[in-house]
Amino acid sequence: MRLTRRLPPWGSDMLIYAHRGYSANYPENTLSAFEAALPYVDGIELDLQLSKDGRLVVIHDETVDRTTDGTGWVKDMTLQELRYLKIDGFERIPTLEEVLGLIEQSDVTLNIELKTDRLDYPGIERLAWLAVNEFQLTNRVVFSSFNRETLVRMRDVAPHARLAVLTLTGESDIVSFAETIRAEAIHAQVEFIGSTAWEDMRRTSLEARLYTINNVKDLPPFPVSAIMTDEVERFVK
Repeated sequence: MRLTRRLPPWGSDMLIYAHRGYSANYPENTLSAFEAALPYVDGIELDLQLSKDGRLVVIHDETVDRTTDGTGWVKDMTLQELRYLKIDGFERIPTLEEVLGLIEQSDVTLNIELKTDRLDYPGIERLAWLAVNEFQLTNRVVFSSFNRETLVRMRDVAPHARLAVLTLTGESDIVSFAETIRAEAIHAQVEFIGSTAWEDMRRTSLEARLYTINNVKDLPPFPVSAIMTDEVERFVK
């Protein structure tokens, strides 16, 4: 049962997504962060990359330096090597399959960001779709990316997948691209509100989901479908 929401002044059915899990209180992109967020949110956002041996691993940065006790590129390490690393002394880098196993026991939506904006991970779209399909969660998973080619490939791989286009403040053609690939939403920073692209989007069926909002007073002045936050408990009573 969901807790009561602190709704914005305009009031709505705005959804709450946990940004990298409950990352304000737990190590980001870990099973503990995802599990801790579940009672408070409608969705969970995570970041997906590929190991050297082609396994889907959940980590934000292309290197392990910031979030683990190791150093090096994710793409240069096998799953076994990545799992040997520790996050905050005890957590491990999860596989996508582990997160899907956790999510399938709930009713939340999962937003998988395909981290291909800096490095190319050949085949990541197909592998991610196969994993989600294996857990029969295709209706509860949204794939997003800053990389437009990744989103085009995902649409080719999975004609019925739920897609969202990631942007900072909204390129001039972001709405037309989103419609071309039949995306359901644009994921953007708060500065997207009021832009030309924002006005274009409001004339379509596309949803707006904003990141990363960590204080109730920073909620946007216009209705949006969802926000992503590190501070999930601040948005419930």
